[in-house]
Amino acid sequence: MTAPVKITDFDPAVPAVLDGIPFASDFRHWVGASGRKYLTRGFPIDMAADFPGAPVILAAVDSNGRREAVWIGISVGRRFEEALAAARASGATEAHVHLVAAGAVARVRVLRDLRAAMTSNSPARVELAA
Repeated sequence: MTAPVKITDFDPAVPAVLDGIPFASDFRHWVGASGRKYLTRGFPIDMAADFPGAPVILAAVDSNGRREAVWIGISVGRRFEEALAAARASGATEAHVHLVAAGAVARVRVLRDLRAAMTSNSPARVELAA
């Protein structure tokens, strides 16, 4: 696993359509390199493996409550187990799961877009001040 790079949750992170709903803070938007927003639901990091085949963002939470992606991928297999251990060591405590991609091809597109946002030269990379 390479060193963590910076992609943070979108500001406002919680979708406005969920305002006033008790579990609204469980949901986050993350932005891909294309500028497209992806809705995820956050879970404790130990639940990441409960969603095999789904795109997952393992994230650390800073003192201001902002989430920073430590790893993005599919939560299955030996590579995932290694990434999970490394993400925990990097301070990740949450798994943000994108559950609305329709099929394997769509999931691959989501992963590619989010991973591309993690590169320093991505035009749509999100680095918002807290």
